[in-house]
Amino acid sequence: MSEETETWHLMPVAILAVLWNLAGSADYVMTQYGAAPYLQIFTQSQAAYFTALPAAVDAAWALAVWGGLLGAILLFLRVGAAAWVLGLAALAMLGCAGWLIGFATPPLGAVAGAFGVTMMAGATGMALVFFLYARQMRVVGALD
Repeated sequence: MSEETETWHLMPVAILAVLWNLAGSADYVMTQYGAAPYLQIFTQSQAAYFTALPAAVDAAWALAVWGGLLGAILLFLRVGAAAWVLGLAALAMLGCAGWLIGFATPPLGAVAGAFGVTMMAGATGMALVFFLYARQMRVVGALD
């Protein structure tokens, strides 16, 4: 079996990673700039919650979305550093989600309910999946 046959899934996964992280980046930008049409999908208390995060959480969120997008682009380009960048982004996402779910006052669940917690946990899970995938592709030699 050739290397091409063994890694046929790399491009579809990389494209999915880019699209996923573009959505996360768009969410970040629209929240940071207070885009009224976007913030209208949230309740008033949810919009206030997400636009008033502490600086450290906001920085972790930024690192998670922009690192995720950069890592996804590097994965698409088959660059070995994709695993490191996606790992850093996943770690930042884990920190952001952990704080919002477990340590924030009020916690995310009180503001956004079970759906908000599920979305945050799912986004963190996706970040971890993309990191683990990129790491495996690096191990098998599919990334330069």
